[in-house]
Amino acid sequence: MSEKPSSTPADSSSGSEGAAAQTAPAPSPSVARHDDGLTKAKLPPWLRRLSTLVESRLGRLLLCALSGTLLFLSCADFDIWPLCWLGMVPLLWVLVDRQGQPRTQSPFLYGFITGLFANGGGFYWIVGLLMRFGHLPFVAALPLFLLLIAYQAITFGLFAAILCRLRRHVDMPVTWLAPLVWVACELCVPYVFPWYLAITQAWVPPVIQIADITGPLGVSFVLVLSNAALWQLSILFTNQRILPRRGLLLGPSLRPPALAAVTILLVLGYGMMRIYQVDKARADAPKIRVGVVQANIGIHEKFVPGLRERQHAVHVSLSQTLAARGADLIVWPESSYPYPLRRDFARDFPDNDPRKLQSGFTTPLLFGALTLDRRGSEWAPYNTALLLDKNGEVRGSFDKNFLLIFGEYLPFARQLSFLRELIPAISNFERGTETTTFPFDHGGTRYYLGPMICYEDIIPAFGRRLFADKNPPNLMVNITNDAWFGATSEPYEHLALAIYRAVEHRTDLVRAVNTGVSAYVDAAGRLYQKGPSVDPSLTPGVEPVALLEDMALMPPGGLYQKLGETFGGLCLAIVLAVGMLARRRAGLPLHWGPTLIAFLVLHGALAVAALVLGGTNLVRAFYTTLAHYHENQLPEELLFQATWQIIAVLSLAGLGVGLWLGRTFDHVQNIVAGRLELLVAIVATTVAPVVIFGRMEGNTGAVVIVSGLVALVSLRGIALGARLRRTPAKT
Repeated sequence: MSEKPSSTPADSSSGSEGAAAQTAPAPSPSVARHDDGLTKAKLPPWLRRLSTLVESRLGRLLLCALSGTLLFLSCADFDIWPLCWLGMVPLLWVLVDRQGQPRTQSPFLYGFITGLFANGGGFYWIVGLLMRFGHLPFVAALPLFLLLIAYQAITFGLFAAILCRLRRHVDMPVTWLAPLVWVACELCVPYVFPWYLAITQAWVPPVIQIADITGPLGVSFVLVLSNAALWQLSILFTNQRILPRRGLLLGPSLRPPALAAVTILLVLGYGMMRIYQVDKARADAPKIRVGVVQANIGIHEKFVPGLRERQHAVHVSLSQTLAARGADLIVWPESSYPYPLRRDFARDFPDNDPRKLQSGFTTPLLFGALTLDRRGSEWAPYNTALLLDKNGEVRGSFDKNFLLIFGEYLPFARQLSFLRELIPAISNFERGTETTTFPFDHGGTRYYLGPMICYEDIIPAFGRRLFADKNPPNLMVNITNDAWFGATSEPYEHLALAIYRAVEHRTDLVRAVNTGVSAYVDAAGRLYQKGPSVDPSLTPGVEPVALLEDMALMPPGGLYQKLGETFGGLCLAIVLAVGMLARRRAGLPLHWGPTLIAFLVLHGALAVAALVLGGTNLVRAFYTTLAHYHENQLPEELLFQATWQIIAVLSLAGLGVGLWLGRTFDHVQNIVAGRLELLVAIVATTVAPVVIFGRMEGNTGAVVIVSGLVALVSLRGIALGARLRRTPAKT
């Protein structure tokens, strides 16, 4: 069935949508007269073809595919970064017409299609990962890949749907509404591999400096602002109003893109100023020479008797070379030490032991290892970073907090043993519960190193936790093993995301990565040196790499550490306020009474159920799990129990509230009214606590899953309640 522009009478539908269309603000008279007189005959030939393309379903799909393609081409390691400044314009053409009104009744679909292409091009390496290391055939790996990118495309779908819904009823310029909505979506939708539009600008230092206030969300805001401003200019051009005879700069239609341009220039000016300040601070700061060993060891060689000896010899030999070149600190990658260590390991092995780490050198060594803790008859493994001082004494130990799901652990593998039987090759590491910093003495002064393992360096909230330590780091050190992904774009994407931690906290960052990309990043986010990305499985015999660079030991700075996601929260608050205004103008204002009652019922059900089932300890476990606040400190059995009980209790309570709401609202409002009240209550219960505590850290996909399940059951309750209301009672 063909679509009709939603701004036309033919697009009006029955029920609340029809009422909404009738109450939508009409375009200003001048705009209406101009557009009424604008026929295709008056347009240039290329513009007529574009207009025809936008009006057809196939054309819109092609434009969405183009938009998604431009976005992933702007990412590493395609690195055509300017494309992101205009890559969303085709999508905006599909979503909004020349009068600024929604063009389609299916905005979520078109946003979702854009997201599929953007994520598909950026995460193509998932298929190879699943096939090579998950031992899955292509027919099994492809659906999992599609499932992942479909989930991550939800952000684009929500962006499109919310933008069109708000723009239908509120006359707020798309130039500013679009970036606000995008940031709100990026803030609230967690990913397994967290990423932002900001990833595309990692190699453009003046653009990313704003992250020391806003985090990556600020950079994403600027990018979408540019896209929306360019869209607005294109609209003015197609309406033949780009060059009025008088009032060019003061014309109301030009004010939003003009203000956007000023904002972008201010952001760039701020970036140049902060780069100058960082350069001055780094010049005055003490330096240490940090050596990085990138041994380029294949993933299947690790911990294999007969092969691990060579692996260890390579690391030791390169470390001796770095020590001779004057290294003050040497860093080996994640899991680089091939022999498991006991948890009580406190000192390096003696000289005659082949397991000795500092063999032939005494330079302090930070390395990754597998450590084991005795649990009855079993050994529990940890992914650990350790620091040896010049005397071979362990000065610090840190266990990876955020394990990669389906890579390093299976959720509740002990409780759901069938998962282990289905996917026996996946490891099951124990999770660390705290961040820490390592003491490092240099020149008679004590400094601190901030260890991060694997993808912990791409999680903004984890970085804030690290810098909240009583001894915040003067230098960040990330140890990673990206050999799982081969010589794909993933190692470069990983590096691009990690760069933001240096900008946010104004501290240098060293990355030691087994097969690349090892790198040195300064406090302004600039790459000083980097190693190659290799795939030893495809190109055996790749030479190992030893890197050496002077890094500054700086006191941490940047407001982001204190502000957290305040910027994202403000954008979300504005979007919510605009949403309430739009709903009121549509004739369906938010009913705060039912919303508050629904919220209290959901929380009351949680509290009562927890008290009945397990007492105050279970109440604490419920809310610790719900907020994802130190939930990794709960015993796994208790965390599992709390998780499934929360889902069950909220679903039942949501069903009951839905029935009540469905029977409460009158027949005109049943289609839409009551849904928002219930969804607001659910989001306030499941999502708001995680955002408030700043715990959107990459392991919170459960937030979306739980919220979605509860919402589905609750909305079904509304529909059932409405049906019962319409059914006459039998006498």
